[in-house]
Amino acid sequence: HTVSKHVAIMGELARLVEVCSLMDVSAFEQDLACTDDQGGHLKELMSKLDSSSIKIPDKLRLGMLYALRYETAMQNAIPAVKEAMRRGGVPPNNIALIDAVLKYAGAKVRGPGLYGTNQSSLSKMTKSFMTSVQGVSNVYSQHSPLLMDTIESAVKGKLRGEDYPMVSKLGSGIGVDNLPLPQEILIFMVGGMTYEEATKVSEFNEANAGRVRVILGGSTVHNSTSFLEELKLI
Repeated sequence: HTVSKHVAIMGELARLVEVCSLMDVSAFEQDLACTDDQGGHLKELMSKLDSSSIKIPDKLRLGMLYALRYETAMQNAIPAVKEAMRRGGVPPNNIALIDAVLKYAGAKVRGPGLYGTNQSSLSKMTKSFMTSVQGVSNVYSQHSPLLMDTIESAVKGKLRGEDYPMVSKLGSGIGVDNLPLPQEILIFMVGGMTYEEATKVSEFNEANAGRVRVILGGSTVHNSTSFLEELKLI
């Protein structure tokens, strides 16, 4: 009886994944987060916004991801994306979240590092080349949160003092770039952390056991639904 319940649940989950095109949506979300291809991304986004098989919450997330990545592109297609979202059935109050997320995390207000903005052109080209040659082991999990870049920099003593100021009893002349390499790092995310960040930190701790440990906390743990609810308050 228990086995039949599990089989029924798995069957229903598989049906929903297929009906809602979730594998296709997830792969595109990862691609939007990890690669630069404005023309290709815009074409695929417009196709998905016009599709009846893509659910409204998924259309909203895809539109927001596109807006965040290509906000400052020379050919600004965000107005066209908003119109396509409207045609695709996204309610006006949800379309307004495009502007809200840019106000909250747009290029003018967010810290450095997202989409490789704190990397040199050579570094970004090298990473892009290696990815194209080696591919990715799992297209559905290729994204790594910016937090992990910060942790790796901290472990190697490469945090920049101007980006990570510190308060110290030793005086104002002591900066993060003058500290010894850490054995324990405590991170608290004001506004909330994500399940992905928690997973990646757990994997990091397992891989670096006995050398360095990261303790991650936050004011909440967000998924996309809870984050969007907070965004509506801006």
